[in-house]
Amino acid sequence: MDPNNIQMRMREIQSSESFSDALGKLLSGRAWYKPVIEKKTEVLICENCNTPLLIQKQKFCHEFGNKIENSKEAQTKII
Repeated sequence: MDPNNIQMRMREIQSSESFSDALGKLLSGRAWYKPVIEKKTEVLICENCNTPLLIQKQKFCHEFGNKIENSKEAQTKII
């Protein structure tokens, strides 16, 4: 199984409203409690110089001008 696919599926589940409701009830014992869930962002990294890209839709690296591959194999880092 692809680890990137698992990560995307977990992000989908955690962003749903029903997950937030169930987690709040489980943690507090109260049905009305809404937990604050920290959202993580993915940062694309240039494969040649390992520089984080400033904009997700960038086509070229802002440091050295290398072309960025926007495919599933693109290296990502979650911060």
